[in-house]
Amino acid sequence: MKKNAFIKLWAKIQRNLLIFFQKKRGKERFVAIISKVIAFLMRISFFTTKWKIVGENIPNSYHQKNTPFIVCLWHDRLMTAPCVWKWKKPLHVLASNHKDGRLMAKVVENFSMPAIYGSTGRGGVSAAKKIIRLIRSGEYVAIIPDGPRGPRHKLAPGVIAISQLAKVDIIPFSVCVKRYFRFDSWDKFILVWPFNLGVMVWEEPISFGKLQKISEEEAIELVESKINKATQTAKNLLNNA
Repeated sequence: MKKNAFIKLWAKIQRNLLIFFQKKRGKERFVAIISKVIAFLMRISFFTTKWKIVGENIPNSYHQKNTPFIVCLWHDRLMTAPCVWKWKKPLHVLASNHKDGRLMAKVVENFSMPAIYGSTGRGGVSAAKKIIRLIRSGEYVAIIPDGPRGPRHKLAPGVIAISQLAKVDIIPFSVCVKRYFRFDSWDKFILVWPFNLGVMVWEEPISFGKLQKISEEEAIELVESKINKATQTAKNLLNNA
């Protein structure tokens, strides 16, 4: 079988499996099995893709100083993102109690990423307290600020409050690939094909000090623009590849 035919067949299998899993995601007895299969598909797509990683010196510098941070990326870019975490310290991932959030939590646990259940939206006080405690103890945290149900590419205000209270910087992150399938879901989730070309971008960090000096509305706009900038940088590099 030719390589292109194999890629198309594998992509079709991935897509059909994820559609099937989406229908079964609320059934608890399926969650553990589904999460392992999804994690396997993520690894296949990641390790068969030729990646260019931009700005990796940014998280490296924080790790060298043992300084915690919050990494933020949009929900539609999640598929291969967990595979990039290579550091010894775990990355704690915020996940909602919604069925999609519970499934995501089980998936990322396969990458040694412990889940924190809750929300950064208004009213998500309990989750915010857990995150602040973890950060103050030197842990790293990932927040998907438009998950689990949107609105798409819109930041939940709790992310700003956590950064300010825990005195921790936010590092925007994004991923783009050459070949993919986009689901017709609220987030337009991107299914990454195997044997691909991709770019991952760690954007310049946003300091908690800067966020403390501006209004919440300005802070939200700033973080959103920085995540979008990471995406645009990845797209530009991919188009020029």
